[in-house]
Amino acid sequence: MAAGKGSAKTTTKNSLEFNIQFSNLRLHSFPNCFAGVYVYLEKIFCDLPKKCGGGEKMCFGCACLRNPDPQSVYSVIFDTMCGQSALQWRFDGVVTEMAALIGDNSGVGNWSCKCGTDYTVDFLFGFTGYEYRKITDSAMYKDEIITSVNSGKPVLAELASDGQFTVITGYDEDNLISSYYYTDQGNNTQEKRTDTLSYDAIKTIYIIGNKITPRYTLKDGLERIKRVFESGISEKIWDDGIDDISNMFITPTDDEFEKMNSDDLNAFRNRVTETITNQFNSHSFEMAICHLRSDKTRGLCGYDKARYPELEDKWEQLYRCIMRLFNYAHASGHFNGINISGIGSFRSGFGKMFVAAIEDIRNIHLEMLDTINQAIEILEEKEN
Repeated sequence: MAAGKGSAKTTTKNSLEFNIQFSNLRLHSFPNCFAGVYVYLEKIFCDLPKKCGGGEKMCFGCACLRNPDPQSVYSVIFDTMCGQSALQWRFDGVVTEMAALIGDNSGVGNWSCKCGTDYTVDFLFGFTGYEYRKITDSAMYKDEIITSVNSGKPVLAELASDGQFTVITGYDEDNLISSYYYTDQGNNTQEKRTDTLSYDAIKTIYIIGNKITPRYTLKDGLERIKRVFESGISEKIWDDGIDDISNMFITPTDDEFEKMNSDDLNAFRNRVTETITNQFNSHSFEMAICHLRSDKTRGLCGYDKARYPELEDKWEQLYRCIMRLFNYAHASGHFNGINISGIGSFRSGFGKMFVAAIEDIRNIHLEMLDTINQAIEILEEKEN
């Protein structure tokens, strides 16, 4: 049977009313697409187009506490509970073990956040309490997609070309339909997009099954975050970063620094920015922690247990840590626009500043790890 050709004898055209906004933070990652499917299946809707900032701007999907759209709330929660938003780049751009396991196989300048590995996919389905089937046999795609759409369920799909994810919301003869609301922050517009693609464009599909008791809980999510932090420490991403910065800024003399190749300096500047901003992973983590006690997440996979009084100070401590990371991310984001004056003070002083920043980030991760361990112990006591 030809790829993408099934034996479905049902209607030749059908499309779901999939009026869901995707968060612009991770537009085509698996957790973001999964969040869109989740709020659709759970019927957690909001009116679109959606505005924020006092009604002056279109909602970007950042999950802020003021009046977030539901999809963005679950997007940051899923992004955090699977471990993605706790990931940290190595300064040399080498993919860490946890990044590869979670599914962010990117290097410096190429932050993918696709997170479509079995490790992540199975957790998110288990965390939300849904059965699923992963299908890679292209001969099955047509029948499976038509059956799913006709039953009222969209289909999660990985694209063959770039490994990005999409949500299939309908079909028309041999074309697949993917519709969603997209916000153009620069032009302050929000519109419903409808993309069409062929069956040959699909690498993998995920068929959503019955609602079941969640296999994973809040504690399991914290265990995953803990694993990311511990891996970063064991892989010495902080120590190696400090060495790289010292070798570029602190060790050389002024003359040696001035003679460095401009391309090398520009690449280094970009690595510093990208490493510390970390694609603003801290924002997703921050919002996920903020929503731990929100009524909007009641009933989700043990999130109610986050409201144990004994845990309140743990969430507050994690929030304070995350805000320190967030401040570093914003500050370093302006690094590329800095005008260098006084080469000696810049070379030494700025280098030492970044060494201190990375040392602080390492200590913050240690502090967060300790807080998460304490939260896990409390949950274990409560559940035993």
